[in-house]
Amino acid sequence: MGPPGTAIPSIINGSAGIAPQDTTHHHPPQSQSQPQANTSSPLVATGDWTKDLVHLAKTAELKKHALTLQLHTAHILSAHASLQEKSRIIQDIREQRNKLDSERTRLLNALREINEDRDKADLTESTIERECGEIRNKMTALTDGEYAIAKSDVDRLRQELGQPPLPSLQSILDEKTNHLV
Repeated sequence: MGPPGTAIPSIINGSAGIAPQDTTHHHPPQSQSQPQANTSSPLVATGDWTKDLVHLAKTAELKKHALTLQLHTAHILSAHASLQEKSRIIQDIREQRNKLDSERTRLLNALREINEDRDKADLTESTIERECGEIRNKMTALTDGEYAIAKSDVDRLRQELGQPPLPSLQSILDEKTNHLV
């Protein structure tokens, strides 16, 4: 059986209706004495033409399969090229992700250091604020206690001596602040 579209003549009584050109010949009339109804002699196939026909059918089938194979090969090569391109893209993405991970680690370390420095600053600020509170409390205790008593004594004695009183503590503090600024 040959590929579709290939007609193979049927063999009747050992001969076919069509035979290759080189395997046909005209048989000479067998005798002159026999009456001939037909003036031309029939074509008779000779040689191994069936082998040639089978070979032609197999060659056609081979070409069909070879074309199918070429088509599949082209699809496979195209898919392989696409796979290689996608593999390259994946590799590029992995490299980019590694760079991003390195940058992320660097930034996280920097942020950790910043947070540590901020915590130290917060701790220092709260320590200094506590110290300032303690100093204010001491100032208030001195101002309201011993300083007030001593100033009162000094102002009274200065008055008795005819001298003006000393300036107030607040005016002295304001003057010191103005000189610092």
